[in-house]
Amino acid sequence: MRLVELSNGIKVLLNHLDGFDIVACNVFIPKGSSSDKKPGITTLSFKTAFKRSSLRSPYQFARLQERFGTPFIPDVSVDYSCVKFQVVPEGLTEFFKLLKEVVENPDFSEDSFRVEKESLLASIRSKVENSFTLAYESMVKMTYSGTPYENMPYGSEGSVSSVSLEEAKSWFRSSVFPEGTVFSICGKLSSLERVIPILEDVKTFPVSLKKPMVDIGEFRREFVKRKGSAQSFIMVAVEAPSVNEEGYAEFRLMNTLIGEGIGSVLFQELREKRGFAYSTGSIYPTRLGRSRLFLYIGTSPEKEREVEEALLGLLKNLPRFINAESVSRAKRYLRGGFELDHETRSKKSWYAGFWEVMGKGYSYDSSFIDTVERVSVERLREIAEEISEKPFHEVILRDG
Repeated sequence: MRLVELSNGIKVLLNHLDGFDIVACNVFIPKGSSSDKKPGITTLSFKTAFKRSSLRSPYQFARLQERFGTPFIPDVSVDYSCVKFQVVPEGLTEFFKLLKEVVENPDFSEDSFRVEKESLLASIRSKVENSFTLAYESMVKMTYSGTPYENMPYGSEGSVSSVSLEEAKSWFRSSVFPEGTVFSICGKLSSLERVIPILEDVKTFPVSLKKPMVDIGEFRREFVKRKGSAQSFIMVAVEAPSVNEEGYAEFRLMNTLIGEGIGSVLFQELREKRGFAYSTGSIYPTRLGRSRLFLYIGTSPEKEREVEEALLGLLKNLPRFINAESVSRAKRYLRGGFELDHETRSKKSWYAGFWEVMGKGYSYDSSFIDTVERVSVERLREIAEEISEKPFHEVILRDG
């Protein structure tokens, strides 16, 4: 792996791999939905812009893209945005020229914008059918209230509906490419010397990253009603470190121990032993700002109160579940998932760029598992004790 820093502030990560004639690229843009003027505007503008260039007909654009590789697929997260694609080595130069053309001359026609807007709105409306998504949206809104983290990357029906074509077009031009953008390229790189000048010619601009450091100062609970819900869904959020704070790797391990896999504490204690759960688990999103560890469980409405008491009791008694066996299982599970997720060159490219744009540096990918392996049972128990004593936020979704 090699890092090349260009004069315009763009970083290029190069990972040469022989084998299949394919090159995977992930472009990480250090500007995500936390910068949105209107929630969802980055997602909408990226989905519209990266479809094709205004300098070519849809047929010409599709023919060139299909000849050498895959479509440009944008994805917007809270702290960053990403555009991924794959290309055969002989088409590398043409593909990067095409990407630059799209950025400089995106096709913001009325028709393309309308199609993408309707598609995004349909996706937003469908999310109300998912208990986890509805509870998670409500939790994020509560636990990050008043900060750039309180809205989802895809926005809301109201916010997306209000975005005009001119607003989306203007927003896109102010979003790509800022200084610090990372091009993570993995595969056969024989023609790369012709790609670097293309990227050096890209115009960039300074960007200020949002890093909300929001603590959970007091206990809060909210009830969310959804008509026709066949289950109650309970979610709890506890304070967790940002990606660059002390304790990040320990919390990744703690998350695995608590809620990942059939051997996790939540699965064993609340589903296997007591038969409470339709679904249960935990997630720990990686954030530049202060993060959260989310625990969740779905159950039948008549068991809601009993299940809530059991979940909060587990949280209160979390240190009791931290022992050599549970920590060892969590380390094995985390390592296994990490290694499986690195099997393709697309994922190798993604992780290198992800760690770089998040401030850990691309080399963190090769040391992360070793860092996790060094976490002691005693250290994890200390964290569990801190979690059990601190205030938390809770959302209960039920039929209404």
